[in-house]
Amino acid sequence: MLGPRPTPVQPAYRTGSTYTGVDESVVGCKPGIVKTVVKVDEGVYKTREVKLTLRYGGYDPDTYDGADGLVLSLTLPAKWLDGGVPIRRLRDAFIGHYRKKRPSARLAAAADEEWGLAIKDESMLLFSKKRLDDDADLTKALYDRQEVYAMTAWDWEDHEAKLAELRKAVVDDLAHTMRHVIHEPESIAPVVSRAQILPGATFVVLAGWYKQQCVLVTPEHTIADLKAYLHHKNGPRMPMEALDIGLRTADDSIEVLDGALTLQQVYEQSIAAAATLAKRLAASSGAALPDAPDLPADSPLAAVAAAAAPAHVAQVQALRRHAQQ
Repeated sequence: MLGPRPTPVQPAYRTGSTYTGVDESVVGCKPGIVKTVVKVDEGVYKTREVKLTLRYGGYDPDTYDGADGLVLSLTLPAKWLDGGVPIRRLRDAFIGHYRKKRPSARLAAAADEEWGLAIKDESMLLFSKKRLDDDADLTKALYDRQEVYAMTAWDWEDHEAKLAELRKAVVDDLAHTMRHVIHEPESIAPVVSRAQILPGATFVVLAGWYKQQCVLVTPEHTIADLKAYLHHKNGPRMPMEALDIGLRTADDSIEVLDGALTLQQVYEQSIAAAATLAKRLAASSGAALPDAPDLPADSPLAAVAAAAAPAHVAQVQALRRHAQQ
C-alpha cells in the first residue's frame, strides 16, 4: 500500500499562456520572399520560382469532406517578387480560379469581400490559423512553398467555435494535470550511464515525439509528474498542455493515461490487461499460454509497465530476473 498522498508541487516553471502549445515547425519558418536570380548557363540567368499552395476546405481542410474543396499550386509571377504586391492580388487570383472550377459552390457566389486568406499560426492545434491582411505586402507576409488557406465569414465562425471548444478541453485537462504534479521534476533522473541501472531501481522508457529516453522514477510518481519532467527538460518544445503519455496495448494502439495515475497503478493495470489478453488468446486458439508475471505490489519494478506494453511480457520477466540478481 502507498502512503498518504503528498501535497501537490507548485511549479516554478511557466506553462503556455495560449493553452495550445507552440508548434516549433511553424515558428521556425520566418516570412519573407526574396527574388533570387540564378545563373543557368554562360550569359543566361533565370529568376528562381517561388510557389505557394492555396487551399479551400472550410475551417479545417484536413478533415473537410465537402465537394467544393479545392487545392491550387501557384507559381508567383517574377514581377511580384520585387515587392509591393498586396495579399489581395493573391486572393483575387484564387477567387477567379475557384469560380471556374466550382461555379455552383456556395463560395463561388460569395462577394469578393467575403473571401479572405489565412496561414497556420503557432498553435499546436493543426487547424488553427491567423488572418492575412489584404493590404499586407505578399513578400513580407509569406515564404516560399507555404500553404495558404481561403476562408469565409462562416468558416471563421466555425473556426472560432471549434477553438473555444478545444481550448476549454485543454484548459480543463491542464488544470487536472497540474493538480496531480506531486513531485518536483528534479526527482526524476535521466539514465545516462549503464551504471545507473542497478538491481532494485525503477525506471521508465519514454518513446516518441522526437527521441527515446530512459528515466529513473519511483512507483509513487504520477503520469502528471512525467509530463512535468518532460516540460521542465524541454521547455516550449514540450508544453504541458500539449503532452499526452500513453501505454502501447496488445493490439498496437496507444491508450492515453490519466495524469492522476501513479506508475504503480499503471503497472498493475498493464499486468491485468496482459493476463486478460493471454486468457482470451488461449481460449481462441485452444493453446495454453504463459500467465503474465505476478510481481508483488511493492516490487521495485512496479513502474516498468509504463514503458512495456502487455504484449511485451517477456521483457518484463527479464527485467524482474535482472532485479532479483
